[in-house]
Amino acid sequence: MFYILLDLCSPLKNLKQGNSRVEWPSELHPEFFLPNGNLSTDGNSVITYYSTHTWLPGGGDVYYYGLEATLDVYGFDLQHGQASAAAIWIVNRGDGHPSSLSAIQFGWHIFPWLYKDSHTHFYTAWMSGGTSGKGCMNMNCAGFHKTSSSIAPGHVISPVSRVNDQKSYITLRIFKANYSGDWHIHFGPSGDSEPVAYFPKSLIPGLIGNTVEISFGGYVAHKKPRLSPPMGSGYVAYNENAASFSSLKLIDRDGNDYPIDKDLPYTTDMKGCYNPSNIYSAQFFYGGPGCID
Repeated sequence: MFYILLDLCSPLKNLKQGNSRVEWPSELHPEFFLPNGNLSTDGNSVITYYSTHTWLPGGGDVYYYGLEATLDVYGFDLQHGQASAAAIWIVNRGDGHPSSLSAIQFGWHIFPWLYKDSHTHFYTAWMSGGTSGKGCMNMNCAGFHKTSSSIAPGHVISPVSRVNDQKSYITLRIFKANYSGDWHIHFGPSGDSEPVAYFPKSLIPGLIGNTVEISFGGYVAHKKPRLSPPMGSGYVAYNENAASFSSLKLIDRDGNDYPIDKDLPYTTDMKGCYNPSNIYSAQFFYGGPGCID
């Protein structure tokens, strides 16, 4: 069962403060979210909205190569042409051109186009070489190594949270192993994640020996005439029923955890439909019911 109380964390030193806005790499839309398969054959017709915070390299002497977070998980009755998710992203932009972008993402999502259902799924995805390169979701192509016998990408998460009722939480962890350079994924009930898979460093050469951006939060995507779907719990960040990321910890190259207690730059849609809250005591809130395009 995925039920436990939220944990809050101790302070983190020397972390960049302020809630400045970070531009999301345009080449991540929509191909990174939908590698090897879009919501439509015309990628430009897919509309996405984000509500994330981002740690950026270069703000001090310490560099981070991973994140741990606890998320409450929700379910919605979405249609083909809609998607909603909460995730962690590891990104290196290369030289700024789409052909050099490399990234990993994983978390929970509802994606009827991919699964032919509206259940909430644990998922992973990777991209090497931006829009003109390679990418894959879950176990749909070779290269990604599953290490768990009980959990795999695509796994249905059940039960999910119910507003004004029992909450369901998962803990996600990703880090770069210093001894191998591989990227390891942990997943499980809140506070009890276990190793489930890893991305070999050879799978995504653009992440080898390079610093990364670490983003975390929610996103939604839709193709007209479908409406913009709910994000998180379907409530805005400052509502008491809003979805959350908590127990946020950055992870350095040696595997040490650093709880986040200071705000980080954010990315959101310009319309303000899904604005995230500030980070406070290693926790923030995000989401919303939808957006009028």
